[in-house]
Amino acid sequence: MSGIIRCLQAEWLKSRHTPLLLIHVLFPVIGACVFAGYFRISGWGWMTAVTTFLEVVAIVFPLVISIVVGMTVELENEAGHFQSILGVVPSRMSVYTGKLAYLIILAASATALCVFSFASLYSIVPFSFYIRPLTMLILSAIPLYLISILAGFTLGKSIVMGIGIAGSLLSALLATGLGDCIWKFLPWGWGVRFMDYCVLRYVNEEQFYSGLYELQLGFMIMLVSSMVLFIVSLMWFHRWEGAKGYE
Repeated sequence: MSGIIRCLQAEWLKSRHTPLLLIHVLFPVIGACVFAGYFRISGWGWMTAVTTFLEVVAIVFPLVISIVVGMTVELENEAGHFQSILGVVPSRMSVYTGKLAYLIILAASATALCVFSFASLYSIVPFSFYIRPLTMLILSAIPLYLISILAGFTLGKSIVMGIGIAGSLLSALLATGLGDCIWKFLPWGWGVRFMDYCVLRYVNEEQFYSGLYELQLGFMIMLVSSMVLFIVSLMWFHRWEGAKGYE
């Protein structure tokens, strides 16, 4: 545990003078202000406005995650061609877990800032309503980070950016009727669909409970997939010798 904490501290020191932290502050605040301002003058119903906001956050997540992971990969490459994570720290597991934990902490903080900024500016529903969507957004982001980190360090920044763009497009498609049967099995569909269920529970509990099995199945698949991806990622990182494309 002490090794993971030291790695977290190292990640903070490496990123504090980069645009990484700025992205996690500016993007959420600007996005929340734009959506809240638009919904206040647009005349949209509150349910449509809140659902749209939460869906857009979930849809944008894969792209933002790819940008963040791409910046992290580039930062490690510039800091001695990955030698700081391959040869300096004794425990590969601590390095990987610390890096993943740091990115998830940043994502959770940025998501909370975005959601609660929107809730403050568009105060139609109680603050307590946003706790569940916020939790589901953060949980659904974890497998996306695991996939992006694996792709980023193995294949490079360009590939992970392509995955992020494709993931956001796929997420938007899975939010429609096209994803009714398959969203449960695709990581890019979990966040956006969970947002719909969170709003549905607030406005129509009877309809929510009629589709509860689908939600529970999707949630269980997400948890199991996240654990499997984490174990596979640890095994991969333990054997990883650096990205050949950067040499």
